[in-house]
Amino acid sequence: MRTTQAKPGRVERRQRAAAEIHNMLADLYRGFVAWASLYGDTDGRYEQDQRERVTALIDHLSNGYLARSMWLEPGARKKIEEFIEMSEDFYSRFCADIEERGYAKTRKRMTNRVSRQLRSLRKVAESSLKEDPEAPRRLRWRMRLQRF
Repeated sequence: MRTTQAKPGRVERRQRAAAEIHNMLADLYRGFVAWASLYGDTDGRYEQDQRERVTALIDHLSNGYLARSMWLEPGARKKIEEFIEMSEDFYSRFCADIEERGYAKTRKRMTNRVSRQLRSLRKVAESSLKEDPEAPRRLRWRMRLQRF
């Protein structure tokens, strides 16, 4: 009796989608870190550049994620969507705080929130991309079929 195997194309597409989303998550997180750590930005030029970069990275992740989400497990999708939602919320709050108080007063708050909350959420989302709950199950089925 022959063993059942997963289609290699599907596995490769899932791995490629997970790797691309992983890179987008890391890029967005790095964008937030760079935006929150601009020391000595007196004229606001660099702050504005970083703000625009974060906007572009949020759009890139949102649009890129939607096209690749079909290859991910439901748990991974949920964690990535939470990260996107938190990123959009942080962006809105940071922009409002900067407009109200100025970048110099908002920067420390941004740094703390990004490093504590967004980093942990990113790590959870990335770890869910590495997990493949179907792989062990398939392996067990193959092992059962090979016994016969």
